[in-house]
Amino acid sequence: MDKRGRGAGTFPMNPNTPSTHPLETDDELQAWMREAANLKAALDEHAIVAITDPQGRITFVNEKFCAVSKYEREELLGQDHRIINSGHHPKEFFRELWLTIACGTVWHGEIKNRAKDGTFYWVATTIMPFLDRDGKPRQFVAIRADITEQKRVEAELAEKLRLQRLLAELSTRFVALTSEHVDAAIEETQRLIVETLGLDRSTLWQLTEHGPGMVCTHCWQRPGWPPLPPRLSTEDKLPWAEATMVRGEIMCFSSVDDLPREAARDAEMFRLHGPKSNVTFPLIANGQVFGALAFATLGAERRWRLDEITELKLIAQIIGNVVGRQRAEMREEELRNELAHAMRVASLGELASTLAHELNQPLAAILSNAQAARRFIADGGIEPDELRAILDDIVRDDKRAGGVIHNLRAMVSKRPAVHESCDLNELVREVVELMRSEAIEAKIEVRATLAPELPSVQAARIELQQVLVNLLVNAVHAMEATPPELRIIEIETRAERDGVVLAVRDRGHGIPPERLPSVFAPFFSTKPNGLGMGLSICRRIMESHAGRIEARNHDDGGATFSFTLPAK
Repeated sequence: MDKRGRGAGTFPMNPNTPSTHPLETDDELQAWMREAANLKAALDEHAIVAITDPQGRITFVNEKFCAVSKYEREELLGQDHRIINSGHHPKEFFRELWLTIACGTVWHGEIKNRAKDGTFYWVATTIMPFLDRDGKPRQFVAIRADITEQKRVEAELAEKLRLQRLLAELSTRFVALTSEHVDAAIEETQRLIVETLGLDRSTLWQLTEHGPGMVCTHCWQRPGWPPLPPRLSTEDKLPWAEATMVRGEIMCFSSVDDLPREAARDAEMFRLHGPKSNVTFPLIANGQVFGALAFATLGAERRWRLDEITELKLIAQIIGNVVGRQRAEMREEELRNELAHAMRVASLGELASTLAHELNQPLAAILSNAQAARRFIADGGIEPDELRAILDDIVRDDKRAGGVIHNLRAMVSKRPAVHESCDLNELVREVVELMRSEAIEAKIEVRATLAPELPSVQAARIELQQVLVNLLVNAVHAMEATPPELRIIEIETRAERDGVVLAVRDRGHGIPPERLPSVFAPFFSTKPNGLGMGLSICRRIMESHAGRIEARNHDDGGATFSFTLPAK
């Protein structure tokens, strides 16, 4: 920012310039010279002074100018001020400066300069043009004050204020954030902190579940620096730093050379991957260290202030809580999937005898048909059409057995469920076929009323199979005391305005009215030996598909369980 004065003086500051006001006596001349010397001494003590000719060449500098610029006087005389140009200010800045003083107007402003050793310093500057009798500048006198420390303090205060505002925003930013949005929010926070503090890189590390070492899971750094290798691990690379984090201690260094002797391996890695200065905070959840959050400079060393470390520690605590929550949710989801898998296996265990029958029947038919064909061929009394019919029967029975095995493998598999387009009618046919022997053994008739042209749904097929198997098994068990002539399970699919519905009705004992509201709660069961997790898992599966599951009793006996999924 610059401020312009209203006019310029004509007093000749350069002692080589003849006075326009000759003194009357030698005593007055001596007094004037003493006064001028005192003024110069006072000015030299406080100010940085330079005089240039109309072309901008330096004709005079005082000792303070040499001290702050770190140039010798001989190196400066005859040069222009570009010798100390820092490159901070645009060309328009200096163009306006010269236009101002060339018109005979005093210029005020702040300039960032570069000393001979490459360091930067700020000066508050007043440039006064001295005019000749024609009103044209004959020299320019620049008087400067070193304000480097003032600018540093101002920058630190501004930086601290920005960091405090960022802290206030972070305290609310992660409150309602869902797990799938946490990673992007963390990297955006890393970017804001790096840019706010003038750093170069931020990395977040997490302990691995299998084996030693931490893995870099989140990273943001300024463009222009070589990227870190993906999923970089600390194993055998940063032993001292990792041990420091595991102890829950902060690691901080302003120079790699400041690291202790036992961190020699770490220092080697820091030099390889660029950090000149680094501060790293442990991430803690439930009293256990699970990772670390690091900030680094890559271009130059940095002195980390105590208040800065304190505020960055608060940020690490906020992010640690968020990542800890995300890890807990991911682990919870893993446990849920493991439980769902265990329940699928348990359900198949209940159907073991009927599934064996489902396989034995087509396999026995295949064997019988193959033996008959072999016998007919040996006797030479079989027609090609008869042989073709036998082979068709073998293929049909093989497909039936293969379908059973395919469904069994899918339900036992622990692979992540993949969402795909699913036809509920086709799903009903598959599951009914799978449980056909179970229904026959329990003397139950299964009636399926499937809506034509039913819209498909986007879902994990294996999970929908699990829900339907669970509902059918429950329906079979509910009718153990039902008279044989009433043992009917009705399966219905239909399209409604809010989605596609699949309903399973039994004619069993129903659900006690007082327990109906909690039928989908964990550990609820109407079976004497039931775990009470099946329906709870069914509800979770429906919720994960943006659907819902409901239960109701019927006045004439039995209950209906139905689930609704959004149509594709």
